[in-house]
Amino acid sequence: MKILIAILLLSISLLTCKSSEQETPVTSETTPTPRRDTATEALTVLWETDTLLKTVESVIYDAASQFIYTANINGHFMNKDGNGFISKVNLAGEIVAEKWITGLDAPTGLGIYQGKLYTTDIDRIVEIDMAKAAVSNTYAVKGAKAFNDVAVGMDGTVYCSDTGGNQIFALKNGQVVLVKEGIDTPNGLLLDKNRFLVTQWTPRTVSMLDLSSKQLTPFAGGITGTDGLAAIGDGTYLASGFHGLIYHLAADGSKELLLNTSKEQIKAADIDYIISQKTLLIPTMDGNKVMAFKVAL
Repeated sequence: MKILIAILLLSISLLTCKSSEQETPVTSETTPTPRRDTATEALTVLWETDTLLKTVESVIYDAASQFIYTANINGHFMNKDGNGFISKVNLAGEIVAEKWITGLDAPTGLGIYQGKLYTTDIDRIVEIDMAKAAVSNTYAVKGAKAFNDVAVGMDGTVYCSDTGGNQIFALKNGQVVLVKEGIDTPNGLLLDKNRFLVTQWTPRTVSMLDLSSKQLTPFAGGITGTDGLAAIGDGTYLASGFHGLIYHLAADGSKELLLNTSKEQIKAADIDYIISQKTLLIPTMDGNKVMAFKVAL
């Protein structure tokens, strides 16, 4: 997740007991398959926004309006300071509404369902009416430590990862329930047909969660700073490593490194992918901008 996540997790570990539930271990870490001569051959820069998106952690494309929305922490990810905001960006990378929604604390994940934009905000879930550009509901979640990503199911269930609390919650019909506890540092979430994918920060893995049995199964390993996930639409995925890594994950979990901007200190947080335009959107966290890449795979 964020730069100081290790400090947060250490503090929480002193206050809580480790769950006794056993997860299926990752027995080995796969090495990125060297199928390209250069790591950036598959990605071409299209545009980048102005650097007005302060501590931009997440980005999402809304096909209905054809706008891009960003979650901007604008400070520390655990500060309840009211400085967080949501921005609106067009497909040319122009910020059309810098502070489209204000008054949030530290918004991170984003999800959309039937005209409502959902964002996680430390220990609450915020619902935004997109047509009115206004907060329509707020759900405080008892027991949440440090919310992170959002994924929305076909039925409108809003799933939220609690990285600091090692758990996943769900909002459905106005009620919040605990979906799974004892999951090591869940970060990015992705619902793709019959798959529920979860990135896990500390184990450096992408795992599959069975919502019926609550069984967690490793899918891909060896991704430092595992953060965002996006479906390409062909059964494969893009995954981000927080310090500037973008991987292509094949259907069998094997991975290929497509981009590494760690030397430039350009981060890659909670990404999104526009299938119709084959465009990857990367929020750069303290880079304060979103970068867009054309993807050729």
